[in-house]
Amino acid sequence: MSRINDVFTASASDPGPDDRLRLWIDMPTGYFPLPLDDVDGKLERAGEFLRELAPPTDTAEMLDPLLSTLRLLLQGLSDNDTLYCGVGRHRSAVDDSEISSTLVVSLQRTEGTGDPRKLLGEMARRQADAGWTGEAGIHDVLERPVLFCEGVRELPAFWADDTSEAATAPVFSLQALVPQEDGSQLASIELATADVDHGPEYRAMMVTLAASVSFEQPTEPSTNSIRAVLG
Repeated sequence: MSRINDVFTASASDPGPDDRLRLWIDMPTGYFPLPLDDVDGKLERAGEFLRELAPPTDTAEMLDPLLSTLRLLLQGLSDNDTLYCGVGRHRSAVDDSEISSTLVVSLQRTEGTGDPRKLLGEMARRQADAGWTGEAGIHDVLERPVLFCEGVRELPAFWADDTSEAATAPVFSLQALVPQEDGSQLASIELATADVDHGPEYRAMMVTLAASVSFEQPTEPSTNSIRAVLG
């Protein structure tokens, strides 16, 4: 993993430096970041490049719907305090198959301070009220409470042969909610993969990501690493 400093900055309304939301995290390798600013312009330029490479008969059927869906997704994420969105491809340690996944990191102010463990308990209750049927639990990671949620959801299958609006497919989802010590900010790390059977292989990575979250700029790499905790 490589330390990425000050790259996660939310400034949609262009606030002053003191009002911006900042997050530091050790990003895993194998992910390609997608644009969250100037989405239309960057996807248009990407589309022009891909059209030059793709056979003409395939362009209209595959590329245009994909870019349209991606545009809606990224604009929605950008409007909801998302700091990072990436797509990744990794090789399974179980059967050596290739696994695709998405990774989304967001940060929000909670508009208050208090016990971070109580904050996570409230978030767990809200997820249950919203219909979450997977597993959820608060665990201490490097002496900090983190809410981990895991389960399989049915999501719109944009890639399915059935192009009707009702087409869905199972997606394995992993989420880690990491609060600031005073409960004033909440970082969310969410991974999703359509390779449902391989979803649990990402658990260790999510614990590592949650352990690396910092709401203040680190002065130097931490010696209190998650590897020391996991052994």
